[in-house]
Parts: sequence; structure tokens; C-alpha cells
Amino acid sequence: MAASTSLLRRRATAALVAVASGLLAAGCITGERPTLAEGPLLTGDPAVDAVLARLDGAGATIFTAGYDVLTRFGNLQTPATVAQDGAARRSVTIGRVRFIVDGSSTATCDLDTSSCTTTIDAARVSDTQLTPDFYAASAAATLRRDAAGRTGPPTMTTETVAGQPTTCVSVPLGDGQSTYCALDSGPLARLDAADRVVTMTTYAPSADPTAFTRPG
Repeated sequence: MAASTSLLRRRATAALVAVASGLLAAGCITGERPTLAEGPLLTGDPAVDAVLARLDGAGATIFTAGYDVLTRFGNLQTPATVAQDGAARRSVTIGRVRFIVDGSSTATCDLDTSSCTTTIDAARVSDTQLTPDFYAASAAATLRRDAAGRTGPPTMTTETVAGQPTTCVSVPLGDGQSTYCALDSGPLARLDAADRVVTMTTYAPSADPTAFTRPG
């Protein structure tokens, strides 16, 4: 009798497992079903998405680039340099402030005083209307914002910037427009917006090792 009862229990347990497995496969269990992580958010506009696809990948490339930056408010002109050696190592110098990410180590350095902190302090360059990732994620974020508020169809063009071929999109915004250009390898090559103009002036497909040197 005990053996019979044990057999019945085993069969009941197996049946419950089978039912539960079937419900999971059919998506019938209540609650949110697991999904794959979403990729970069695109807009559905081919001209915008062509540039976004490049900017979204810029954070993992290897290059060194020089930029001229014009902040329209105050007519402030600032040089900038980006040296990036893959996703985990980059140095961004904006004016006299250098941001360094080297693996798990970070720093914000003042090149005039030869002093560094151990964090990335983006507020140090807020007067330029730039962020430490102005050439990649930040540019992609503002392009998405402009595309959402566009007042007409964006247009795609191509340009040569710093001797490099680029893909560009111009987004109508009210009485004006914002133009974004990116290299095929990803980094921002030119941005002409209401608040700032960023123009790549030099480009090399390698990371300048001296850019990762902390002052002092």
C-alpha cells in the first residue's frame, strides 16, 4: 500500500511539472515574461537612424581626434581632444580640463594646477555646453531629442570632415535646424546646433598614449 501511495505521489508530481512547463512555454504564467535586452533605440527615420547607428557605436572605437568648439552663448571658443582605446579607456580634454577613464580608474584633472580628483566631474566644463562624452552618447541623446521635436522631414547628406567621409543628418526645428555628422567608425565629426558648433579638425585611427597622462 505504501509503495502504491508513493508511486501515485511521484506520478502526480511529474504531472504538475509537465503542466507547469507547458504553461511557461505558452507564456500563460502570470507576471512579466523575460525578454532579451533591447538594443539602441532608433527613431524609424532612415536619415536620423543612419547617424544614430554610428554615434551609438562610437564609445568602443579606437581613435584620437581634435575638435574646435564654439559655444554660441558668450561666443566661447574651446579646443577639445578625444583619445579612446576601446570601451574601457578614454581621455577627453576640453579646454584645460581632462577627463580620464582607464578601466576602473577615473579622474578629472586641471591642467593648469596639475591637480586631479578621482571622479568624473562634468560640471567643470558646463560653460562649454559639452559633456565628457560629447562625441558619442551625448550627441546621440541630443539627436534623439531633436528628432522627436522635428518640425519637418530630416535630410541625409555626406561631407568630408578632417579628411574623413561622414554621414550627416539635418533636423528641422522651428525656423532653424540642427546638423549632426558622424564618421563611419562612429565618433561625432560635426554638430551645428542652436547652442553650439562642434567641428572635428584632426583624426587618427589610434589612441594617443600621452593623452592618458595625469598632470603633476
